[in-house]
Amino acid sequence: MTQLVSKLDHPVKLIKYLFTRGTSAFIIIFGRRETGKTDFALLIAETLWKEGIIKNFATNIKIYESPFPITRIDNLDDLTLWCKNTRGKKLFIFDEFGKAMRRRSPMSSLNIKLIDHFQILRKYKLSTIAITVNEKFVDNVALGSDILDGAFLKPNYKNQKIALYRDYLEFFTKSIKEIPGTSVDFDTWDVAPFKEYGVKLKPKFKDEELEVVWDWSHGKTAKDLGLHSMKLHRILKKYCKEVTERDSPISQ
Repeated sequence: MTQLVSKLDHPVKLIKYLFTRGTSAFIIIFGRRETGKTDFALLIAETLWKEGIIKNFATNIKIYESPFPITRIDNLDDLTLWCKNTRGKKLFIFDEFGKAMRRRSPMSSLNIKLIDHFQILRKYKLSTIAITVNEKFVDNVALGSDILDGAFLKPNYKNQKIALYRDYLEFFTKSIKEIPGTSVDFDTWDVAPFKEYGVKLKPKFKDEELEVVWDWSHGKTAKDLGLHSMKLHRILKKYCKEVTERDSPISQ
C-alpha cells in the first residue's frame, strides 16, 4: 500500500486511480465556503474526460461554458432516466449534497430514495462526486462504507490548490498540492437545487373537470384549485365511479 500511495503523487494520477479501480466510484468533497470544492469537482470531471476514462457527465451546477458536454440535471427522476438511457461510464456531480441528504431528516422521502437509487444506479456504471460543507450535515447512511469510497477535504480558503484525501476502500490517506483550476465556467453563486421529482408535463384536456382531477392527483389542493372542498369531492367521486364501473369485471 505504501508503494501505491507513493505513486499517486499528482492530482491526475490519483483521480485516474480512483475512477478506474472499479466500474463506479462515490466520492465526497468537504470544505468551507470558497475553498474551491466545486472547482475541484469540475476539474476531476475535466480530467476524466481528457484521459478518456468517462465521456458522459451531468450535474445540478449551473454551467456557462465547458470544453466537454455536461447535462444539467436537478432531480432524481431525470437522473435515473439519464443513467438508464446513457451507455458506458458516467459521472454525476452533486452540488449542495448536504441539503438533499440532511442528517436532521433521515427518514425523508428524498433521503431514502437517494440511498436506494444511488446503490442501484451504480449498476449503470454511474460514478458520483458529492459536494457539501461538512459531514455533520449529511445523513450518516450516505457516509457508510458500503456507499462511500472516499472523501476529499478542502481545508483552506486562502489556498484552494491543496486537498487531503481519505480512502475508505483501501484505507490510505493522501495530501495533494498544486491543484490547477478547471476550465469549466460555472455559476459560483447558484443554489444548485436537487429535487425528488422532475417536471411532469401536463396534458391538454377538453374536459375542465378532468383537468381538475389531474391537478389534484399531482399535489394541488382544493384551495390551490380555487374550489370548495365539497365541489372537489363531487368531481373526484364522479371520476372514481366512472373508472371503477368501466374496469369492473362485471361490466366486462
